[in-house]
This record gives sequence, C-alpha cells and structure tokens, in this order.
Amino acid sequence: MPKDNERGVALLMALLVVALLTALILEFDAEARREYREAAAFRDNYKAGLLTRAAIQAARAALQQDFLKDKQTGDKYDGLMDLWAIPIKNYAIGDGLLSARIQDERGKLNLNDLAASGGDQIQLKARVTRVRRLFELLQVNPDLVDALIDWMDEDDDPRPSGAENLYYQSQKPPYRAANTPLPSLGDLGLVKGFTPEIIERLSPYVTVYPIEGGSPVNINTAPPFVVQALDPDITQTIAAEIVQGRPFKTKEDLSRVGSFTDIGAKLRASGTVYDVKTEYFSAWLSITVNESTKTAFAVLHRDANKGESTVKYLRTY
Repeated sequence: MPKDNERGVALLMALLVVALLTALILEFDAEARREYREAAAFRDNYKAGLLTRAAIQAARAALQQDFLKDKQTGDKYDGLMDLWAIPIKNYAIGDGLLSARIQDERGKLNLNDLAASGGDQIQLKARVTRVRRLFELLQVNPDLVDALIDWMDEDDDPRPSGAENLYYQSQKPPYRAANTPLPSLGDLGLVKGFTPEIIERLSPYVTVYPIEGGSPVNINTAPPFVVQALDPDITQTIAAEIVQGRPFKTKEDLSRVGSFTDIGAKLRASGTVYDVKTEYFSAWLSITVNESTKTAFAVLHRDANKGESTVKYLRTY
C-alpha cells in the first residue's frame, strides 16, 4: 500500500508540474503574440507616417504635372476636369494604399477677406455682404459675421452682434480675441457662436487661404452657393447656368452665360472678385498599411510661374 500511495503522489506531482508548465507556456505564448502585434502595429504606423510624407510629395508632383500640361496646351485656367482634381482610391504606394483628394481652395469664399486691408470702404462692405449672403444660403445665422470680424479686427469695439475681449475674458478659461486673420478653419471654434456643427456646415464652402485675403474666387471650381454669394443679383438659376457652362478659359468667357453678362461686367469693374485659375490647393491624404491608417491635411501654394508647390499648412491625424 505505501508504494501505491507513493506512486499516486508522484503521479499527482507530475500532473501538477505539467499543468504549471502548460500555463507558463500559454502565458508566454500570449505575451509573445501581444508583443508581436504591438511591434507590428508600431512598424505599420511608422511606415504609414513615412508614406504620408511621400504622399504629400506625390500631390505636389500632380500639381506640377498639371502645370506643365497647361503650359504645353496654352491653357491658363484651372477646372474640375484637370489632373489634380481626379480623386485617388486605394493606390498602391510602397507597402500601403493611398487615397487622396485635392481641392481648389480658391473655389471657396475666403473668410480672411473680412480682415483684408486692401480696398476702400465700398469694397470692404461688399466683402462682408458676400460672406453674410453665403451664411444665409447655408442657413447659418449671418449675425455670426459680426463676431468673426471682431475676432480679427484690431480694435476692441464690438459690432452689434459681435464680441470683443470683454466677452472672451468672461469665458472659462478666459482668453483674448486674436485680432489677426484666421490661420486655420479650426480657429473658428474660438469665435463666439461658432459651434462644431456650424463649422462643419461651412467647411466645404469657406477657406482662410491665402491668409492675407483679397484673392478672387475661381468660378471654374466654386460650388453653386459660393457663386450665388458673389453678388445679390446671382440667382440659383444663374448659378446653375454658370456651373453647367464650365470650364471658362477667361473671365470674359462668362459673357456667354447671357443672364450673367451684366453682373459679370459689374463685378469686373468693382475689383478682382472672380477668376478662372488658382494657386492654392488643399489635399486630404490617407495611407493604410495593414491595420494602421495615417491621415494628413495639407495646404499647398503653387507658384504661378514655375508650377512648384510649397506646403503652407500641414496636419496629420
């Protein structure tokens, strides 16, 4: 009997040792797999970051190629049929897949026109009227334009529906009005009344580039609402006719849109309101490497004489 008991104890001990070893092996395997996944994710994320930079260079190259093509053909306009305007979806680049979309920032209304110093009071009033009209078309309270002007102007006198430092100092935490043009659309979130929902609604139709403002809208790429905002006499029907008649090779070509003839002459006489070309572009770039995705937003300025682009703004996500 004692020997049988000893053998039973030995068997139990052996089973216990096997169970412990199995648990240790499984734990080691799980730890090794987790570290492998983390290392793979770090590798893929690093690769995606590097490829994002390469994607920005690819966007610059696309703008350069479009410039050279236009130079060969003698075209001096930019439209939605150009090379840069073609979206890219899941294009293989290195070990990743690139999706990209380039837009014309001059096809939008520049909010920094409200802070532009050039022109007389009549031109300034016209710029304010255009922004207010766009807000109305987008069903955004046009009184918010007062707050936006106060945010950018240098004085501390609030407009009727605006806000200056007295209001911003009462916030938690307190801060001050910028008294400078907007460096990015994200800064709208600091301005009184501009909620995330309002900023999202405005984003497809407004820009802050160039920062100094004063640039004409590219009529070849502007959405109908932006076209309508250029002048109170531009109705929804006229805006639709302009969009259907694009691209226009010169500003005067808009005269073939009969209903716009007189309006176009008035706008051209009042200053540089619209054009048919652009130098400012924005690019949304997304790179996916396995399970890792990097997104970048870049604003590019293309030199009108050389076609080379410089990065004016870059943010990665």
